[in-house]
Amino acid sequence: MPKHAFKFPREVTSAVKAYVERAIRSIDPCRFEQESQYTTSLITRLEGTAYQGELGFVRFDVTAMNDRGRSSAESIWGTDFALTATVSDGQTTIEKAILMQAKLGLISEMTANKRAKLKEQIQKMRRVTNAPKVMEIPSGGLFRDPRVISGLRILQDHPYRPLRLPEYIASRVTTTLDGTTNTHIVSAVAESSLKQLKITAKFL
Repeated sequence: MPKHAFKFPREVTSAVKAYVERAIRSIDPCRFEQESQYTTSLITRLEGTAYQGELGFVRFDVTAMNDRGRSSAESIWGTDFALTATVSDGQTTIEKAILMQAKLGLISEMTANKRAKLKEQIQKMRRVTNAPKVMEIPSGGLFRDPRVISGLRILQDHPYRPLRLPEYIASRVTTTLDGTTNTHIVSAVAESSLKQLKITAKFL
């Protein structure tokens, strides 16, 4: 699949931002208190068509990875979930998959041990994609405010700027700047076990 970057009018990016914002605002943290519960609730709400009209369409498919046991998808590949964006401007259609690891609380406040474990997870995701992402989920307030950070900047101890999830998806996912177009990976991340990645990784 060819590389491509879309530059949509504000109408599309505004619709995508509003779609993601509604997903966030629909979750009561008191009902989904733990990290895994909240993350699953959020990505379930992200799944669907964020925009469809005369300017094209933007659709999200999300896969929650198996996380139980040493042979689980998360244990092997370091990812909590994959976000696959199908984006079209009416002429060209692109599919891109993005791998993310979610963490409750601020990355900057992690203990040394937890940060080391996160780096291990990022390294595992790098076997699949050149640009793994980390979603930090600050706690407190009526609603949580998930933000996306470059996994590479965390891995290299470089300064980073978290982007709120609506802004990240509108500016980096809808434009198809982030994510992999490798068709084997896009297909493989549609399965929670990620069994097909064991084959795909050989081609990376």
